Amino acid sequence: MPSFPIPNGRRSKRVVSKRRASLVVSLDRKPQRFPCLVLDSSKEGFRLRGSFALRRGQVVELILDEDMPNPERCSVVWVGKAGSKQEGEVGLETISQMENSAQKRPFSD
Repeated sequence: MPSFPIPNGRRSKRVVSKRRASLVVSLDRKPQRFPCLVLDSSKEGFRLRGSFALRRGQVVELILDEDMPNPERCSVVWVGKAGSKQEGEVGLETISQMENSAQKRPFSD
């Protein structure tokens, strides 16, 4: 699979995947499942394309494989703006990765 060089500020290499997945979003306390396309992924998260309305900080679940539906809990870190090149795309960070990086950063008072 092709991968991109690590630009300044990025923690790890992204791997292009273009594979189908499902995104589970709680709407009015009812989980709803939306089809999506995983454009690329890294150790820390995923970049998706799909038709769903998400907001930064929202917690979602990503199902990568229908045969093994172990959802990956993620937080939305960015949403592509309408009219931009990233319209219809979202960036997700895995929750376990967020917890690991928070443990490594000391608190500042």
